[in-house]
Amino acid sequence: MLETFVRVEREAGANPAALHRPGRHAQALLEQARDEVASLLHCDSREVVFCGSATEANNLGVLGAARAIARLEGRPPRLISSRAEHPAVLSPLRLLQQEGFPLRTLPLDRHARIEAEALAEALAEDEDPVLLALQWANNETGAIQPLPERVPGRVHFHCDAVQGIGKLPWDPRLATAAGLVLSGHKIGAPKGIAVLRLAEDRPFDPVIAGGGHQRGVRPGTEAPALAAAFAHALRLALAEQEAFAAETAAAAGALLEELRGFFGSDPSGFQENQPPLGQGLPNTLNLSFPGIDGRALLPACDAEGLAVASGSACSSGSSQPSPVLLASGMDANLARASLRISFGRPAGAAVGTEAGRRLVRVLARLYKSANR
Repeated sequence: MLETFVRVEREAGANPAALHRPGRHAQALLEQARDEVASLLHCDSREVVFCGSATEANNLGVLGAARAIARLEGRPPRLISSRAEHPAVLSPLRLLQQEGFPLRTLPLDRHARIEAEALAEALAEDEDPVLLALQWANNETGAIQPLPERVPGRVHFHCDAVQGIGKLPWDPRLATAAGLVLSGHKIGAPKGIAVLRLAEDRPFDPVIAGGGHQRGVRPGTEAPALAAAFAHALRLALAEQEAFAAETAAAAGALLEELRGFFGSDPSGFQENQPPLGQGLPNTLNLSFPGIDGRALLPACDAEGLAVASGSACSSGSSQPSPVLLASGMDANLARASLRISFGRPAGAAVGTEAGRRLVRVLARLYKSANR
């Protein structure tokens, strides 16, 4: 990926909107990357919008669609989502709620998964226009959400697919989404690049004012090198998805075995919040440890060389318990004493075993301190 970025940056340092020869060359490389992404996502290249981050892409997709529907219909659409969504989706939904858009968040089970029946019921309530914002997979527990098989014409479906791409097999139901968001750094591309795939035939009001770049959906000078690196990363991520899943699932299983060995016959020693292995993201664990001071857990893991989190990385600076775990029915103290563990490649059982042994050392120290 780095080689692709450096090569294109050297070859095409000009502004791709410029009319001179270097600008036209930069534009050609940019559109080549757009075409490749479109081919991989099974859509038209005009629907591929390059953004600076998934947060930006989600804000554009949610706010731009909701406000356009309200303008065309003469009334705001009903907003349907869940409290498992990433803040990049929930925050613009809350902003729309403050503007008078009715918002309904569907309940979660203990794995942060909504019920398909509840979703179907919410979509069938009346004939009002609807904006449905539903992630493919949860970033904290790894739960895979029940995407709708069919989306009625009055429903604008926006899907944050950041966590699932390259980790799960491609789901044909993603094609039913009018808006689909992917993030570059989640698939090995440099930070600072994301994609909003926005259906060309769906209403959209620009959120950012500027030039006419990318159909006016995201004005601003594009970065051909970042776009090329994203296309390269997406191609590899889709091609290597099965290997990624196998390696990271082996690591996750090995870590759990180390924990089970540490706690022995005490089934209450730790709680697994992710779905059973094979029913969620293969690389993601979410574990709670009753009786441990959650404020000490992350620093102790960091000192042992474990790069883990207690919730979404985008809100890791907060001392508050994970809103996703709270919405899944967990009490605040246990939510604070929870870890989100994600494996990347290279992985495998040996990596999981080593991580599990380090985590066991952390837990042994913390439990000893708590029992003094």
